[in-house]
Amino acid sequence: MKKAIILSKFIPVLFITSLIFLLFSFIYSSVKTSALKDLEEEKQLFEVSEKRFAAIRKDMKDWENVEKEYLEFKDDLIIRFEDFSKFRKNLELLISRNSLSKSNFRVEYKNALKDEFIKVKIYMKLEGNYRSFKKFIYEVKKIKKIIYFRSVKMSGSESKVRGDLKMEVYLVR
Repeated sequence: MKKAIILSKFIPVLFITSLIFLLFSFIYSSVKTSALKDLEEEKQLFEVSEKRFAAIRKDMKDWENVEKEYLEFKDDLIIRFEDFSKFRKNLELLISRNSLSKSNFRVEYKNALKDEFIKVKIYMKLEGNYRSFKKFIYEVKKIKKIIYFRSVKMSGSESKVRGDLKMEVYLVR
């Protein structure tokens, strides 16, 4: 009988203890699942951040190269201010080499693009045959600097052509 009384008192304690452990295991399981879910979300956010950072790093490298490429552009394609007189002499040499005679040669200077560049307009009135004009324009085009023919107006016959040329070049200081 004593065993039955002890057992009857012990069973509710054992039942309550098992309920506590069951409740604890549910709480532990839900906390663990929630923690794993949060950890997975953090991992995904980290991967997204890493991809964004890699893209930003690539853009930054591209921007680091911009200044270098800009300087190369200026050196390769823009006439330096101190070299303009040489360019002008070469232009006059091309005129005479192509048997063209000039009756007018005028140059205008204007500031352009934040005072780093100077816009130069060149006006020329030339005379010669059509073939000489064509060869002159072709040779100017071969110069590896940025030179624009803004307008070319020709009149006359094939053997005697009068041309009014307007050119534009940029100089870098």
